[in-house]
Amino acid sequence: MNNQNKRKTSTVFLILGMVFLIIGVSTDNVVFSWAAIAFVLISLFLGGRWMRPRKK
Repeated sequence: MNNQNKRKTSTVFLILGMVFLIIGVSTDNVVFSWAAIAFVLISLFLGGRWMRPRKK
């Protein structure tokens, strides 16, 4: 998977995570909140920004 596809996929998972978080908070449903956390974590791993070593 090239960087452009990873970036698009990361963005999609981030948006899905935010949507699930809004649904979970507004309906007070824990399952949606856990799904939101999972989607945001997947977005961070796919985006590569979180696990990449910092430039000096």
